[in-house]
Amino acid sequence: MMVIPADLPSELAPVAWMLGSWRGWGMLASPGEEPDRVVVEEVEADIVGAQMRMVTTVREGITRDGIDPMLDAAEGLAHIVPGDIQRQETLYLKVLPGSGHLPAPGEYEPRELMASGSDMDGFAILWAGVDMGPRVQLVSDAIARDSQAEPVEHLARMYGMVAGELMWTQERTLSGAEAVIDLSGRLMRTAHARTASGEEVDASDLSPQGADPRFDVAPDTGITPEGTDTGKGARDE
Repeated sequence: MMVIPADLPSELAPVAWMLGSWRGWGMLASPGEEPDRVVVEEVEADIVGAQMRMVTTVREGITRDGIDPMLDAAEGLAHIVPGDIQRQETLYLKVLPGSGHLPAPGEYEPRELMASGSDMDGFAILWAGVDMGPRVQLVSDAIARDSQAEPVEHLARMYGMVAGELMWTQERTLSGAEAVIDLSGRLMRTAHARTASGEEVDASDLSPQGADPRFDVAPDTGITPEGTDTGKGARDE
């Protein structure tokens, strides 16, 4: 049974599908002509006020005989031993107000996003982006870096839900170089986020836009905010 907690901040409804704890594997680009490296990735996406806080940790991945790039998150993790932390970032993301008009069933209203974050490599970044259903795109709006950080000029990211997994890629452009895929991953959800009341946010199958003006729930799904009564109840999974 799926129930959306009544105290889920309405601002976070469009990105509720990202909330929770995620773990999986991916590839981290190596400098020069060296082959890309296998990594273990963890994402903790929780609720802070009306924003989503995402803490992303990337660890060295140790494998015996390489890894099949087609393996899903669970299968890939079974072949990898996690090592030292390679990267870690904390990002705060907010969803900007929409038009106030409900989209037609099966359609989505793009929602603008703003985010700010910093990482262990000496970067502080402002991001601008858009949410479109179970897909988020972000591009760097401003990058501040310390004197020892790499000369990164531009970053772009895409997050998406595919077959229940969180898939993401990051494109990076260094000064005087072409854009390259710097980091990629596929992660499985290991735990749901909780609201201030302690209720789980189970938005695995939640369509981020729809008929409910507070939670943007898709029409005719039977999903309702906890504590409300529409006469339909909650949807059985």
